[in-house]
Amino acid sequence: SFIIFIIYFLYIELSSLNLSIVIPTNGRVSLVERLLKSLISERKAYPYGETEVLIVNSGDENDAEQIEKLCHTYQAIFIPGENSVRKKRNLGIKNAQYEVVLFLDSDVAATDGLLKYHAEGFLNATEENLGGVFGLTRFVGRKTWWWKVVEQTTYLDSFSFAERFPYNSWTIGNNVSFYRSVLLEVGMFEVNFPFPLGGDDLDMTYRITKSGYLIKSCPQAVTLHSTETWNHPKAIYDRTHRWGSMDYFLSQRHPEIFVDCIPKSGILFAGAFLAGGILSALFRSGQSLFHVLLWFLLHVIIVYIYDCIHGEGGNPLYYAMGKMIRAFYRMYYQKAGLKNHDISCIHKEMSFSLEQTKYMQKRENAVFSIYLITFLVMLLSVCIGRLI
Repeated sequence: SFIIFIIYFLYIELSSLNLSIVIPTNGRVSLVERLLKSLISERKAYPYGETEVLIVNSGDENDAEQIEKLCHTYQAIFIPGENSVRKKRNLGIKNAQYEVVLFLDSDVAATDGLLKYHAEGFLNATEENLGGVFGLTRFVGRKTWWWKVVEQTTYLDSFSFAERFPYNSWTIGNNVSFYRSVLLEVGMFEVNFPFPLGGDDLDMTYRITKSGYLIKSCPQAVTLHSTETWNHPKAIYDRTHRWGSMDYFLSQRHPEIFVDCIPKSGILFAGAFLAGGILSALFRSGQSLFHVLLWFLLHVIIVYIYDCIHGEGGNPLYYAMGKMIRAFYRMYYQKAGLKNHDISCIHKEMSFSLEQTKYMQKRENAVFSIYLITFLVMLLSVCIGRLI
């Protein structure tokens, strides 16, 4: 019986994993309450040890008082922090008392088994160098006109990495857990980026894999993300500005993940419109500018058809708005580079794998070919017009 007791004791010890759940927020009282409610049953059903929830909040005093009351009601720890997601996450790491830290955003809710699946990702690991476990994020809520535009961008891609790849070279900062020792080893989140949020999760998680650790996918661990914080133009613009600008600073920090690419159509057409405008002014005729406009419209239509054939098209209005947002994203990336007297931003783009690079190059070659073909068609139409 003594041997059985020892075996049982060792089994319990080896199959235990205590979790610290870090949630940065800036107010968002109703969303925080929804998340804390969803975590109550999860924490009670958690079979592998102890859990703690750390709410690191910035914002006005009224919101802070309400969130502190919620923390008392739902057995969470309230920590006041600065208005910087990076600093709040780091504060959560420093205050965490358990060996694994799970990061959740304040605008998500937990689903059944979330904590258990994260723990089992570590406990059942066969990888010696496992550093983290990444779950799946699904979006729920009202799908407004603006949401349908967001669906035509690449902004949502990373939320589904967990069901697309077995391992990840980087992740978002939601529904992802790491050994606390690994977070401390890589220096936690970088706080000296120029924006209070954006890009820091990519940077920190990529530094983890760069250090030799694996981030394993666990698509069974699901959080439900509210569309509420995405459903208006200001939210989309703010993300476009931050994320586009942050690409440049990430290219300086991790140049190996930025590869050469053909300059985008937006840059080429900007030069064409400039040339057309100068010629129109010199000859006091709008024909040159008109021809460039026709060329541009023809190019856009053919690229749209190409994307539809390859399953990336959709409603033409949402598609056009999505491409416009992507163009602004690139503009902010290039603006940040040019402000730092760096023209590499014109011909560099982020890529994390050979497969991604091949896909990018295939599409770039196709779009550039369309660019040349439509240019020749435009020249031919001008020549025919003059002959007639």
